Amino acid sequence: MLIRQLLCLAVLLAATLPSLARTVSHDLALSEMTVHLGGKARQAMAINGTIPGPTLRFTEGDDAVLRVRNDLKEDTSIHWHGLLVPNDQDGVPHVNMAPIKPGETREYRFRLRHGGTFWYHSHSVLQEQLGIYGSIVITPKGGERVKADRDVVVVLSDWTNERPHDVLGQLRAGRDWQQIKKGTTQSIVGAIQHGAWLDMVKRSMTRMRPMDLADVGYDAFLANGRPAAEVPALPGQTVRLRLINASAATYYHIDYAGGGVKIIAADGTDVQPVESGRFLIAIAETYDLLVRVPRQGGAWELRATAQDGTGRSSLFIGQGERHAAPDVPKPNVYKGHSMSGMGGMKSQDDMAGMDHSKMDMGQGDMAAPMPEMDHSSMTGMKPAASTMKMDDMAGMSSGGMSHSMDDPERPGSPYEKLRALRSSEISDSRPLREYTFHLQGDMIRYVWTLDGKTFTEADMINVRRGEKVRFTFINDTMMHHPMHLHGHFFRLVTGAGALSPWKHTVDVPPMTTRTIEFAADEPGDWMMHCHVLYHAEVGMMRVVHYEDAPESSYMAEHTMSSWPLLGGVHDPKFFFGQGTLLSQMTEGTVSLQNNRNGLMAHWQSRIGNGSQTQYELGIDYDRFITSNLSTFASYEWSTGVNGNRGMFGTRYLLPFLIQSQASVDTDGDFRFTVGKAFPITTRLSLFGRAQYDTKALWEMTAGMEYVIHKNLSLVGQYHNQYGWGGGVGFRF
Repeated sequence: MLIRQLLCLAVLLAATLPSLARTVSHDLALSEMTVHLGGKARQAMAINGTIPGPTLRFTEGDDAVLRVRNDLKEDTSIHWHGLLVPNDQDGVPHVNMAPIKPGETREYRFRLRHGGTFWYHSHSVLQEQLGIYGSIVITPKGGERVKADRDVVVVLSDWTNERPHDVLGQLRAGRDWQQIKKGTTQSIVGAIQHGAWLDMVKRSMTRMRPMDLADVGYDAFLANGRPAAEVPALPGQTVRLRLINASAATYYHIDYAGGGVKIIAADGTDVQPVESGRFLIAIAETYDLLVRVPRQGGAWELRATAQDGTGRSSLFIGQGERHAAPDVPKPNVYKGHSMSGMGGMKSQDDMAGMDHSKMDMGQGDMAAPMPEMDHSSMTGMKPAASTMKMDDMAGMSSGGMSHSMDDPERPGSPYEKLRALRSSEISDSRPLREYTFHLQGDMIRYVWTLDGKTFTEADMINVRRGEKVRFTFINDTMMHHPMHLHGHFFRLVTGAGALSPWKHTVDVPPMTTRTIEFAADEPGDWMMHCHVLYHAEVGMMRVVHYEDAPESSYMAEHTMSSWPLLGGVHDPKFFFGQGTLLSQMTEGTVSLQNNRNGLMAHWQSRIGNGSQTQYELGIDYDRFITSNLSTFASYEWSTGVNGNRGMFGTRYLLPFLIQSQASVDTDGDFRFTVGKAFPITTRLSLFGRAQYDTKALWEMTAGMEYVIHKNLSLVGQYHNQYGWGGGVGFRF
């Protein structure tokens, strides 16, 4: 009888436990403010008046209530990066929720299913770059497994004094200002000085533009909103650093002046503690580090050095005399294509000539971090055809190659060192679904894709609840891509085999492959995207859709419009132009573009007396097919023998980066044009253009340009019809 009563009491207690969960609330107000982060007064976006926003602290099992008030002048959103939340709480506008309108307050409510270090940020346009990000700390039930004397959150970020949309517009227009700004522009003189002249010629022969490590020239790199921050600590004390890379577009090399660090968690999930020296942290990753203040005392620098070597931020741990961390050697961008030192170099093109074919593959599970897994296939092969285990091939399929390509002084991600606390294998009893994705990009027009398709062009990635899903990422570009999957933890397949670590974001280095796996147990529509903010904005995103779950009512908004230049909400439009005002003539172009379509007006004119006045005005519609090829239709109005005519043709990028154009007009006449610019120094270039028209015969232009500012340059030019002249070039 007593036993029966005790059992009944236990059942009643178990039934009431969920209702006894603690509710923890936070109010977040998003607003504009003026900041001086990069040495100039600029408008930013802040959370509760600070950048970064406040640290949100919880305990595993808490019910989180987060009220977000939008005091901005535009729509916004908040995504809870790395948290396992219900699909309608994920915070991605037009995918699984509506945007938060100006003046509106949105309440997010969910139970915290796990502990760890995470972060939150806007998922609307480029707001993250402007300051809408902050940290989340969830203490596990029973407390932290690894104890420390201090517990400190470190949020790394980057800041530009330019409007993010202007930065993206410059990249879309194919301009080099961001490289000029940070001193990484490649030139003929520079190539000769670095003994890389032949390398430059070979790359241009294969239509590969000059390389760089990052797209954006930043004005500041920040740790907790400042270039340098301090953490008081006593000699001999241990400090747990919750390191979060909340940058929009910057990878960092991490160094500690006090010796090595101990990695104790990755992406919010505990790992077997492992010693590490310098390592690379990708955008959107988190690492928990254990560091010790040396017993001799002082303040010891934890330094985050931007991967392109253009700046750094610091955290000084301790008190007293400062001790600097070692310098990271600056990369040699002229040698970026060599196998040693490839750790992040990118070419400003899509690796023309590489295989862009699509294959099929998949991902991983974690409602409670550590399930089971399949060993049945290797990257790019059907399971039935494989006799080798996935884990056995980890060095080939999951990016183990990246370490062999890294400069020892510029190492990559520490993935091969990481070990899960217990087996991460996902059960073989689950049906296996596999996808392979080629990460690709067109740096000439700055369009980034998965399998050659932008977000609005691609179908959703279908999975079904209960499956084991494997995704294989093949990076066809020369730039790192941090791939993030919402709503899931995934198993990163490494040489650790059954102890491969759990993550939610994975760095895919240039020309390498990473494989991840997850258990499909979180129904809904979830984003999967590159976390370089500018890459995602122009197309490197997909939606993972559970076939057995209702499709989100918001998903219809992501599709392409029937009007080419309208696109969807994730197909941004750019308006830009350039021209020259010379003593003998003026010419220029004005363009409106989205990812696949362009509308351009171009002109060339000379004002004179009577018949000396000449002009040519045209309007073109372009359809961009590949990074090297587009077709166009145009109509031109002009004086002289050309007259008015319609034209149809193609534009094609030839070897040696020669721009070409061939067209036929409505009278059956042909036109062929070639042109090229030669970068002599970082700011000075020579250019030339030759055109043959069966009506007007030859037209030739040659000159030089010296860039003064992103919007202004000095130009000297010869035109065979208009003669010599000089003046200014302008861009907008």
